[in-house]
Amino acid sequence: MDGSIVVEKNEFARAAAQATPNSTLSHLNGAHRQESSVPERQQLNKEVGRLRSEAECSAGERQEAFQRLPQSDETRIWNDEGNEKSDRADNSKPGGRSSILPRHLVRLTLALIAALLLCMAGLRFWNYLQSYESTDDAEVDGHLDPISTRINDTVIHVYVENTFHVSRGQAMIDLDPRDYQVAVENAAANLSEAQQSVLAARQNYEFSVANLNAAVATNVKAQQDVTRYRELLDQSVIAQETDDEIIEQGKIAAAAVVSDRAAVAAAARLIGQAEAAVDAAQASLDQARLNLSYTHIVAPAPGVVGDKTVQIGQRVQPGEQLLTIVPLNDIWITADFRETQVRRMHRNQPVTMHVDATGLDYKGYVEGMPGASGELFSLLPPENATGNYVKVVQRLPVRIRLYPGQDPDHRLRPGMSVEPTVWVK
Repeated sequence: MDGSIVVEKNEFARAAAQATPNSTLSHLNGAHRQESSVPERQQLNKEVGRLRSEAECSAGERQEAFQRLPQSDETRIWNDEGNEKSDRADNSKPGGRSSILPRHLVRLTLALIAALLLCMAGLRFWNYLQSYESTDDAEVDGHLDPISTRINDTVIHVYVENTFHVSRGQAMIDLDPRDYQVAVENAAANLSEAQQSVLAARQNYEFSVANLNAAVATNVKAQQDVTRYRELLDQSVIAQETDDEIIEQGKIAAAAVVSDRAAVAAAARLIGQAEAAVDAAQASLDQARLNLSYTHIVAPAPGVVGDKTVQIGQRVQPGEQLLTIVPLNDIWITADFRETQVRRMHRNQPVTMHVDATGLDYKGYVEGMPGASGELFSLLPPENATGNYVKVVQRLPVRIRLYPGQDPDHRLRPGMSVEPTVWVK
């Protein structure tokens, strides 16, 4: 509505401006054609003046009505354009040039302040960039405990699957125990037989000792007889033949003592052999019991089961890997930094780590620096002495340890991607 009023106002003004000359021309043409007189011209001039006054009154009334109406956005824009034009006209005057110089000074001062602030911010940002070293070539690392069998047997039970949480000592796999139970019984029988052999050897030793004691007593009596008969022979009481016979009996008794002593030593050695046989039988029994225990495989450490390949009915061989346990209570971060990044890096520096899998940040410290670059530990290490050496920026695996309590729920798993930031300042 406001826009239409403005348009009508402008059109009315143009019509009023053009109405007078047109009407005047029309009257003049008519007057010339009719050869009018001077009084007619005066009357024509009066009519033109009346028309002009009516046009001015109509324009004033429309202007007042337009001012009383609420202004719309278009009207404000038209007024703002008019004010802007008037400001431009004022600035173009010589009197407006005095305000240009202070305005330029203010702008220059603001520009200098902004440049100073930018320099200070840039310096702080540069110092911040020099205060840390980061990389995205890092992962969560940990122990992988392979579980394998130590005997040749058949699987009869499997109690776990991949992703199962197991505790220390929890049953995981059972093998067929019957063959090893029979081996235990056989070893126990051999042990019992060896123990009986020890008892027999000890009894034989006691018998040999008793024979030795009897031989010693006989020899003592025989030697006494030799002495007495020698005196009787000197007194010519007995014949020489009787004395010779007594001397021979004394020699036989002394030889019996020596023989019985050798028998006692042999019996003692038999006891030692029997006891050694008992020890061997005991070792065989222990081995049989161990083999029987190997048929029941339990978890050596708490963790999560992975890489399971064993199935029921499978025939397994000694050393064959059946599954893997991943302990979650002992993990660390292996970060492969470039050799140019470890220049200011050392042990116990603080580290901030972001883990993509959890979306969380963790705190830790540098636990140790590597002894060599990761390429030297690869399957095919480089050999630069061949003459084909090309300089490549090497990476060194830095070991980072989490602070205690950073992962209470054990959400970090080996192999997860990590973005560590080592604060070197």
